Amino acid sequence: MLPNLREATDIEPGYNVIYLPSQPPTAEAIEEVATVGRLTTEQAARLLSAPVPVPIARAATSHDALLLTQRLAQSGLRTLILSDAQLAPLQPPRRARALVANGKYLEVWGSNPSAPLCMPWQDISLVVFGTLRFRQVLARESTATRRTKAEREEIYTSDEEVPTIDLFGPTLATHIRIRADGFDYSCLGPRRGFLAAENHTRLGEWLTASVSEQTVVNRDFRAVAQAIEPIWGLTKTTSRQPFKRAGIGKISAETTEYVDNDRQFTCFARSLFFITRHA
Repeated sequence: MLPNLREATDIEPGYNVIYLPSQPPTAEAIEEVATVGRLTTEQAARLLSAPVPVPIARAATSHDALLLTQRLAQSGLRTLILSDAQLAPLQPPRRARALVANGKYLEVWGSNPSAPLCMPWQDISLVVFGTLRFRQVLARESTATRRTKAEREEIYTSDEEVPTIDLFGPTLATHIRIRADGFDYSCLGPRRGFLAAENHTRLGEWLTASVSEQTVVNRDFRAVAQAIEPIWGLTKTTSRQPFKRAGIGKISAETTEYVDNDRQFTCFARSLFFITRHA
């Protein structure tokens, strides 16, 4: 009997089994991950082919997670267990609005204009590049009646992508998120341009050139984002207006759906933080 797993969309706390890549996976290992994680063979192969640690299962209890790691170890797979309590996906990182280089320190200015967070450059252990994706769908849904069938019509769809850089100091309390939107790029000095996307790229270059040689820099999120969705799914919320008559024998209501990968990226970045610290 397989251990109890959490669904990708389950908000109940769970325990994440993280795969630590070491060597090309065998066909037997792929089949084993597909079996224990209740994944398709293709999904398991994509996860085990990732160049960076990724989740391959999310167990309901620590005991179930341990059973999974022991079983996967028999197939030669190295794994690590990280709980939701450690990753704290519902606790957002501190958002930076501006940065100032002050000698050996990086000043991080957020919503409080009088109290910056001062981080020694040498304490920045990890820099993770990613992209936040947001989708909003406005739809009209009608209920089934004696004369009509239920229908759904999408009225409006909006997609947005926001480049993001996450910085980590010694603890999660120093997890900093720099989004391309709503950021003051004055720290770039004469290199500052007019477009936020260009400035964000230059900001990333400046940061990676300024941190110490021991700082880990990761740019793999975009490549693995779709592969980890079966384990760390997208966040979906729906708001619905009351039903009202929309003609003879027809009742309809408008719904607005919001989908984003904010929590997924937070889990990914924080898992790298713990793995880097563990290593």
